[in-house]
Amino acid sequence: MQELKAEKPTESPEGTDVVTRLMARLAEEGFTTDQSPEEWEEFGEIIFKRDEKISIAAGETVFIFTRIPALNERILRQTSDAVVHTYAAKSLQQKVLSVLQSTTVFHCLVCTTEQPYSEMLDHYVIRLGGATFIPVIMVPEINQVLYPLLEERVGTLRPRIDYLQYLLGERRETVNMHRTTVQAFYVSMAVVAVLLIAIGFSIVVH
Repeated sequence: MQELKAEKPTESPEGTDVVTRLMARLAEEGFTTDQSPEEWEEFGEIIFKRDEKISIAAGETVFIFTRIPALNERILRQTSDAVVHTYAAKSLQQKVLSVLQSTTVFHCLVCTTEQPYSEMLDHYVIRLGGATFIPVIMVPEINQVLYPLLEERVGTLRPRIDYLQYLLGERRETVNMHRTTVQAFYVSMAVVAVLLIAIGFSIVVH
């Protein structure tokens, strides 16, 4: 069963909802936005970004907040498909380096109802063209945060969820969400190098 996260971090200001707290944490972590709080209130969408340097690739971490009146499977599927294609690699260089998954997009769907949600979000996580899309459901009125609870304990997806938990105050220690991605990249490069050496040696022998 999907776990519901509704606890307010102990260090957060009294009286603030989870969306306000997360936006404040993003500012502390070096994320910036070209939009004003007034635009968020009026139009219901705001985007925070931070450039990332991951090994030899440049990337970014993105938080998109979208206000919606209610949520269903169709909205989840449409938003996940649309957002990940927007941030997927397009140039040849980006596609070559896409193995590093250097772009991470957290899409925070901010529901304006007081209805709690219990959707399993794991199968809405998408990795495509160097971008990783992670949906997050937020219900400010009841202070609920719902995000994928991935079974994997290793790999490149789990550290991204760990980083989100850190921002939400559910983890005290800082998280390097790209460490395992870089490790996997260098392991892959080593395997390719060994294969090329083996092929070269076999050609020489014959």
